[in-house]
Amino acid sequence: MTWLFGFDTAHAMTRLASLLKETVRSLELDLSDKIVITEAASGPYAVTPILAAIAGAQVFAFGRDSDYGTFEEVAGQIESLLGHLGNTRVTLIDELEPDLLSRADIITNSGHLRPINRDMLRYVNETCVIPLMYEKWEFRQQDIDLPFCNSRGIRVGGTNERHPRIGVFDYLGDMAIKLIFDAGLCLRGNRFVVVANNDFGPYVAHGLARMAGRVGVIGSPEDRSRYDSTVDWLADFPTIDVPAAYRDASAVLFTAYPFDTEWIGDGTAIAVQDLQQQFAHPFVLRFAGDIRVADLDAHGIAYHPRHVKSGHMGILPSDIGPDPVVRLQAGGLKAAQLLMEGETDYEGHELVQVL
Repeated sequence: MTWLFGFDTAHAMTRLASLLKETVRSLELDLSDKIVITEAASGPYAVTPILAAIAGAQVFAFGRDSDYGTFEEVAGQIESLLGHLGNTRVTLIDELEPDLLSRADIITNSGHLRPINRDMLRYVNETCVIPLMYEKWEFRQQDIDLPFCNSRGIRVGGTNERHPRIGVFDYLGDMAIKLIFDAGLCLRGNRFVVVANNDFGPYVAHGLARMAGRVGVIGSPEDRSRYDSTVDWLADFPTIDVPAAYRDASAVLFTAYPFDTEWIGDGTAIAVQDLQQQFAHPFVLRFAGDIRVADLDAHGIAYHPRHVKSGHMGILPSDIGPDPVVRLQAGGLKAAQLLMEGETDYEGHELVQVL
């Protein structure tokens, strides 16, 4: 099976099965006797229904044909992984029946289930909870009809990805390093500039600083204290103003929120001309946040990856292996467990970010 994290050896699949079980144990994830509706997704996110099932839930994984594969293909992928986990069971469905929605304890805010709108929510019981499966600040209005949820008393919560037991943000530096290598660049001895207006910035910059020659930051002023002495503060976002020492930087690693806003281009927050004037050889690495590729092409500015779907990241957690995806999805399910229990903290730290 080459579909899952790019490997197909028995050893790798056994290791993944062990990782799933250990993550459930570590988080004390207990969904016994709960009904969970999540997505039947291809590739790395196939782990979501399986994590819920390991935690004791009755799981219904909803899927449909997509660009990533047919429902039958995805179902085969999930069932194949289930084969490494003994008695763990998941029910695969391609329709969301009103009766099932009315019995659900948890509905995850996952791709195939979105948008979670009134057409779906009118059947949902007020005791149901909806975990975002990402942090609160990343909430997208189009994902969930939050006012309707509030009017019904349906609880919605984000997942603190920085909780010590989850630690997904700790992988952001690794993702940035892989993005640099994929772009054909070398870290050691070279300089990079991180341009960021969101919470990813400090993790990306510090991750790069472990290996790069030097890292400069153009960030939000309110975040300046979160960057330590391993990096150089160059300017306040979105002003592109770099000292001579950074004019020959190998690349600009860019991450800005909202992710579906065009940040770099002609007439945007960051003008293409500013990149041309400030860098000897401007090269934009697309970590997160849209850019106007036609404008960069017109001005001869290089960027990587070449093709990124609007609102999506240019590098995914799954690109560096299973661990961050497993931690993130298990963390989202733990957030659901705590929401049902009326709690927000776990082991003395906030895990649920209530909307």
